[in-house]
Amino acid sequence: MNLKKLDDYRYEVPQTGKMRVHGIVYATEHTIKKVIEDKAVEQVQNVATLPGIEKVSLAMPDVHWGYGFPIGGVAAFRISDGVISPGGIGYDINCLSGDTEVLHRFGFKLKIKDFESLWDKEKIVSFDFNKEKAISTEILRFIKFKPKNDVYEIETESGYRIIATEDHPFYTKDGMKELRKINLNEEVAVYPFEGVEYEKPPMENIVSEVDIKKEFLKYKKENKGNALKQILNELYSKNLLPLRYDSEKFPLIIKLIGYIFGDGNIHFVKNSSKGIISFWGKEEDLKNVKLDIEELGFSARIYVRDRQHKVKTYYKEYEFKTKENVLIVSSSSLALLLTSCGAPCGNKTKNKFYFPKWLFKAPLWQKRLFLSTYFSAEMSKPDVLTNNRKTFYCPVISINKTKSCVNNGIKFLKNISKLLNEFKVKTQKISVDYYSNNKKNCRIKLILSNETESLINLYSKIGFDYNTFRQCLSNLAVVYLKLKQKLIKERQFVEQIILDAKNEKIKLADLKYLMNENINFRFLERSYYEERKTTPRITKNFLTFDEFIREKTSGLGMSGMVWDKIIRIKKLNFDDFVYDFTVEWRHHNFVANNFVVSNCGVRLLRTNLTKEEIKPHLEKLIYALFHNIPSGVGSTGKL
Repeated sequence: MNLKKLDDYRYEVPQTGKMRVHGIVYATEHTIKKVIEDKAVEQVQNVATLPGIEKVSLAMPDVHWGYGFPIGGVAAFRISDGVISPGGIGYDINCLSGDTEVLHRFGFKLKIKDFESLWDKEKIVSFDFNKEKAISTEILRFIKFKPKNDVYEIETESGYRIIATEDHPFYTKDGMKELRKINLNEEVAVYPFEGVEYEKPPMENIVSEVDIKKEFLKYKKENKGNALKQILNELYSKNLLPLRYDSEKFPLIIKLIGYIFGDGNIHFVKNSSKGIISFWGKEEDLKNVKLDIEELGFSARIYVRDRQHKVKTYYKEYEFKTKENVLIVSSSSLALLLTSCGAPCGNKTKNKFYFPKWLFKAPLWQKRLFLSTYFSAEMSKPDVLTNNRKTFYCPVISINKTKSCVNNGIKFLKNISKLLNEFKVKTQKISVDYYSNNKKNCRIKLILSNETESLINLYSKIGFDYNTFRQCLSNLAVVYLKLKQKLIKERQFVEQIILDAKNEKIKLADLKYLMNENINFRFLERSYYEERKTTPRITKNFLTFDEFIREKTSGLGMSGMVWDKIIRIKKLNFDDFVYDFTVEWRHHNFVANNFVVSNCGVRLLRTNLTKEEIKPHLEKLIYALFHNIPSGVGSTGKL
């Protein structure tokens, strides 16, 4: 752009072409790059061509692309030449309260106000509405200001709350819709996975050059043709050595290691000692693994083939055909880095493997990454009992081991149980099942509790990062369990009122006011006359989990979003800053306090009208558009 740096915070836009004055952009050396990428400087030049402009076309530090005139643009005009009033001035910016928690792509949550110093370094969760799936996106703009319009707090049926300006858009069945246009009992999309609080990782080494050399000699034996030097150079060039808790790419390494303990494998080819890493799973899930591997700087390829399987259990032998998807990474440097971190090498059934010790020192959000990808491979899906479609099975984690490695497997699962305890997820027991007649092989199971609070913690705080189907089911399970829990608490509360009333000698007939769709007269009678031995249960008309899935995912596919009803809208006396983002992803959305919301930016709506249909109305249509939409500015034309 031929910008001239005047000092640490000002850049001059030279007067060229039809510009009547020069321009000044207030920016730092870091933010000026974003301003240029956003083409806001071109709009500063555009404003400088306008008739009557005085002295300079200015751009404030929050400048970004606007309606011809940049948002954050300032200019003075001579009255005698007329005054240009750009559409970007005085319009509402939709924002959220500073304590709103935004979901990061690594499964931790940060208050939106805390992004002020790091917004341009992080990626957050967004949604591809076309493909109905969660993705990650960069943040292009961070916005902070005092609101000039009304601020509201809304609450959903399952208990999610958020504070936002009245014009902030929320994802509804009618698309993105401003809060002021959303009514009570209308449904909005929530993403129930919430993750855990962010904690800064320690600056402690996990893997050093010395560790790689030891691992190299363990698997490679010989250093042919400077192989070790090439491996070290590659790891250094990709910023993977030394590897520390706070290394930028370490979260990706944790995710891969977790999955390798489940449906992954590392081996070194005998002849060439080449390191091969394999991942098995559904093709769509392997694409997510592939993206992480490529972000580390390595290439990977997915192969699909038909396989014939034969499984002999204690009772009978099963034969079946499947389509196998495997992701292959051929890289000795990555293989050695992963094994240096404690990832198992070789046949996990026949060989002993050990829990990575460094994981116990990691912050909770890094422990979550490991568990989440491991569970993607080895934990049973969220499911309800066959004969009671409202009660969930106990989640189960299974590993296969030979008889000689049983104790090794049990120890590994005990460490998993220890980590789960930090997330307030309860485990019941570890069982060993010999499923073949010769009893050489066995399946070791860690059985988790199916208590409501434990399941909510499991699915909302840990989840399944590399398993889209299980992640979707777990999100649905969270909302279902919260609604179930809410109903039971309501019935417990009413029951206590009835017992207190009975002690006060109040007649049962006088308590009919307590009845509603969840409290019938039979419930009043039982609570009044009978001594209850168990806590109240949910009602018969409460949806089964299968019915709930059909009702709450209509139009959302396997995205993990769930429809949740608005039960409260309260106007607040709000006197604080509000915040928002503009994200890179073209669907412009992110997750805030579990709500799927739109970011601050201009939106485009496509109709299904054809050219032939609108042609007779073109003149009126153009007039209406220009009348209602702020348009650009220019040095010539009717204006």
